[in-house]
Amino acid sequence: MAKEKMTFEQANAKLEETIKKMESGTLSLEENMKTYEEAYMLLDFCYKELDKCKGQIEDINERILKTNQTDGDLFND
Repeated sequence: MAKEKMTFEQANAKLEETIKKMESGTLSLEENMKTYEEAYMLLDFCYKELDKCKGQIEDINERILKTNQTDGDLFND
């Protein structure tokens, strides 16, 4: 069975949950380190997803600018 890719929203919710666990002060040092690593991986995933969206937004904005300059079709380059 293939593992489904986590969405940004799922990763962000899991990150918030993970941070709350760490802030609770109830974890052992070993558990805290494992949880910290998990939080780091989730944060890295979220940043990468945001970077992808930023790139897509920049591409759309470029097409809009190009369309406004040439009165062309936004969806056909």
